[in-house]
Amino acid sequence: MAAVSVVVALGASAACSSEGGGDAGKDAKPRASAGPSKLEKAALAAGDVKGYEVEEPDESGSSAAAPPEAKPSPAECGSLAAMLDVRTAGKSKDHVRRILTATDDKDFTTTRVGLSSYAGSDAEQMMADLRAAARSTQCSAFRIGEQRYIGVRSLPTQDKSAKGDESVSYKIAHRKGEYVMRESVTVVRTGATLAVFDASNLYDPEGVQRDKDAEKDGTGGTGGIGTPTADQDPKVAPEIVTAQLDKI
Repeated sequence: MAAVSVVVALGASAACSSEGGGDAGKDAKPRASAGPSKLEKAALAAGDVKGYEVEEPDESGSSAAAPPEAKPSPAECGSLAAMLDVRTAGKSKDHVRRILTATDDKDFTTTRVGLSSYAGSDAEQMMADLRAAARSTQCSAFRIGEQRYIGVRSLPTQDKSAKGDESVSYKIAHRKGEYVMRESVTVVRTGATLAVFDASNLYDPEGVQRDKDAEKDGTGGTGGIGTPTADQDPKVAPEIVTAQLDKI
């Protein structure tokens, strides 16, 4: 009798639980898997920019930017390097990145395009910090940890009639082994979203000089064919900027 009572009590308890939970048990539907985020939908895809291949980067790889725990010196210059990797750029809530390379094998430029979403005030503050740092003579050369950045200079911003609420452009460089990584960066704010366009190429000063010397003495040389020369700074292609801003 005791055993039967326990079974009956448990059954009644379960029934009450089912009724007390409303339609939770009866009408519950399996939770749908999360779809692509708003930024994922806005990110560039194959075919969006004619003449360019679009790839998703391996996020597990190392970045050219200094580790986020390293302190910039001077402190106000840190935002310039942070933009080189949207994963560590301030207080972003979400981010995506794409890498674009020209199908023309004579174009040595690689363009990274990053999208980051922020709270509205944080996005505006990031732009203010960038603008101040790009114009500051203190930031023409600065260091973050062991990484030294050089050649920082503000560049003309995009036309005011273009899309986006505001923009900042600058150039920056750093050593990468025996080469110099040269980067031209344009950041465009649209509401609380920052679009970062980072065009880069590798400059081999010693290799270019060897080519020049070889041409002078008649022993050959490649004429700088294998590497950009000193006057071939990378440039952010306007068609990439337009295609990305059209999707935001």
